[in-house]
Amino acid sequence: MGRYATPGGHAASTRHGAARLFVAAAAALALAPAALAGQAEAEADAPLKVGVVNVDAVALQSPAGQALQQQLAAFQEEVVGELQVRQEAVRAIEQRIAEADSLSVEERRVLEREYQDALTDFQRYQQDKQEEATALQTEGQTRIREEIGPVLAAIQSDLGYDLVLNSTSPIILFFSERIDITQIAIERLQASDP
Repeated sequence: MGRYATPGGHAASTRHGAARLFVAAAAALALAPAALAGQAEAEADAPLKVGVVNVDAVALQSPAGQALQQQLAAFQEEVVGELQVRQEAVRAIEQRIAEADSLSVEERRVLEREYQDALTDFQRYQQDKQEEATALQTEGQTRIREEIGPVLAAIQSDLGYDLVLNSTSPIILFFSERIDITQIAIERLQASDP
């Protein structure tokens, strides 16, 4: 059975969990019938099977990915429309200020305050919508991971891949115990310790 690696590239199990798993697996093999041990040896001798997947393409074509694209497109359309309305309001006040040569100092101050309020409102709206878009993307990416993670794990298991790599980045998605050389490295280090 393969282990799932997180997007950061770290295996989901801890070292202690892996050690317990190794001890449990060794105990199970010791108690298994000879046929099972022979099957494990045959699997260990089989060539390694490596798979590559373009996770970005899978994510974009997944139902959750399609839904996120539609949601973000609708959100962007709404925000762009509202930003244009607010920007026009700011420009209209700028125009009034530029044409207001005969205003009193107090009238000019009121108009400049109105301009600052409209500009602040525009900038605040823009920032709020940027934060909202980021939250939408984060939630959507979580849904995508939850949707495609089990599918990739099932493919890895069903087709017997020892290693599954993301073709668009240097991330290991899944790996089998057959390619994990951690124990060999530990044994060699211990053997060379005086």
